[in-house]
Amino acid sequence: MQQQRKIVLTGPESTGKTWLAEALAAHLGAAVVPEFARYFVAHLGRQYERADLQAIGRGQQAWEHWYAAKNPPLLICDTDWTVLQIWEHYRFGVPPADDWDWQKGYIAPQPADLYLLCAPDFPWQPDPLREHPEERAILFDWYERLLQDIGVSYAVLTGPHEQRLKNALQGLKV
Repeated sequence: MQQQRKIVLTGPESTGKTWLAEALAAHLGAAVVPEFARYFVAHLGRQYERADLQAIGRGQQAWEHWYAAKNPPLLICDTDWTVLQIWEHYRFGVPPADDWDWQKGYIAPQPADLYLLCAPDFPWQPDPLREHPEERAILFDWYERLLQDIGVSYAVLTGPHEQRLKNALQGLKV
């Protein structure tokens, strides 16, 4: 049986993660794990709170497991725990004693085989769920530092959508 590869799109808001995940999946015939937080927050009916990150983490991990159980050779995740950690840290501050709310729901996160870190080098696209149009460069630095700290393989993607797709495919060696 072929080992499943997991690719994760990560980075600040409005950097083309969803577009790229869908484009990669279409090009490679792969499964895409959508961003659970987008659905959760859109239907919450109130402003999200730190404690909601536990449910978001649980939902994202459940979706990852559900898609992975179908055993596709390549699994592309529109997000993962890295986004939740940066999101929690930036929005709510570092919790005391590393008691991250997202970790209470996202148990034993599995790192990806490759992270595709999307740079904020094209114009912000408004969206009711996006919050930080002016902070994307700061957040990008936080994402890159996190990926370096946890020692995972990653590639930074820059430029317009088509260039990002081309570079991602080259990084995947397909």
